[in-house]
Amino acid sequence: MQISRSIRRSIAAVIMTTGLAYPACATVCPKGRSGCPSPGHCFLYTDADGNSLCDYTSSTGSATTSGSIPSRPGASSQASSTAQVTTIPVTDPTMTSSTASSVSASQVTQVTLSQDTATSELTSSSSSGTSDILSMSAFMTEAVIFLLFTGIIFGLVRSGVMGIRVEKTLPALALSSLFGLCLSLIATSFITGGAIAGTTSALIYMGAGTLLAMYLWKSGVMTRRIVLGAAGMGTLAGFVFIAPIMPMELGGVINVITGASTPTFGVLIICTVIALALIVGRTFCGNICPVGSLQELAYAVPVRKLNVRNTKILELIRLAVFAVTVIAAIYLIDLMAYTGLYDLFSLTLSAGLVIAAGLIVLSVFLYRPICRILCPFGALFSLFAEFSLFRMRRTKTCIGCKKCEIACPARTAGKDDSKRECYICGRCTDACPIKDALVYRR
Repeated sequence: MQISRSIRRSIAAVIMTTGLAYPACATVCPKGRSGCPSPGHCFLYTDADGNSLCDYTSSTGSATTSGSIPSRPGASSQASSTAQVTTIPVTDPTMTSSTASSVSASQVTQVTLSQDTATSELTSSSSSGTSDILSMSAFMTEAVIFLLFTGIIFGLVRSGVMGIRVEKTLPALALSSLFGLCLSLIATSFITGGAIAGTTSALIYMGAGTLLAMYLWKSGVMTRRIVLGAAGMGTLAGFVFIAPIMPMELGGVINVITGASTPTFGVLIICTVIALALIVGRTFCGNICPVGSLQELAYAVPVRKLNVRNTKILELIRLAVFAVTVIAAIYLIDLMAYTGLYDLFSLTLSAGLVIAAGLIVLSVFLYRPICRILCPFGALFSLFAEFSLFRMRRTKTCIGCKKCEIACPARTAGKDDSKRECYICGRCTDACPIKDALVYRR
């Protein structure tokens, strides 16, 4: 029996994704440790003492006792060594021999401590220098691989070999950059052995990818096929980097707001992407987010779908989940951990993996159940997208055939419908029989 081409491609994609995802822990962890119990979480925290142990804490500085000097990030070893050095009194000629012996012993102790401090500083400096060299090497490697992938994809896109042809130079370059960025970040993380943390790569793709996807929609080159390709990239990035897996990161953001944690690069990028929804709508949710991308691919499976007419019920449930999750996060309880999404993307065999797999199976029949019911960030994105500057809009050439409304699984394609739940999936533009009757614009 001959296996169809689509089935063969699907099997190959699963094998490739599994093979890349297998060493994910070692790739993600900036300390090169595998078997991390909380993969992907480290970008939400600060390593207080800056040593080689995986002891990421929620605030800078180590715990201090009464009267001690609070330590600074990355300088705790130096501060503790300096605190041990005592001031040596000036030697008095009238001093007794016993006192002189005491001072002499104290001087020896000071010299020893000073030597230990110097050794510690030298070791720390050497380690820091090696780390800087590795980071710079990884950055250069990433730049070279990015240019290589982007150039190859650009040639394919301009020639139409892949079934996608973009004749305009800038949109073709943006499309090539979107796919080239994801592939190069993944390749670099494996080639350099994690010299650049996987979470850092994920955040770069998260921010830059959102802007690139917005430009592609604005340029009018985004099609349903490209959306599915971007979903494949987002899903692959989620399995490799395991971060940021939204909706899992709300606890870190709440901790920063309440002062339980110091602001980190990861939290700042997440907040920036949420704020970008005021301009670009839910481009991140629709085309970049690993959880959303996986659900988008699952819903593309050709089976009979569940039809939910009253979508406001789903939004109310999600709002209640958001409120409960925020309250729990204030008390340092991560309710979203029970969804098992981290276990799914890290391929960790656990009860959480079963729960997450069940949610993905549900998304085959119901459009984006995690985004529309469980994701607390979905409530925030929805609020900002309600007032977004760019969104899907009808033009004067629309003939009112309502094919876009039938194709839209989120029920947001109506002429007067709010676009806060529009995930910019491309089904409406793909179903529209009139060119440029439905466009993404101001």
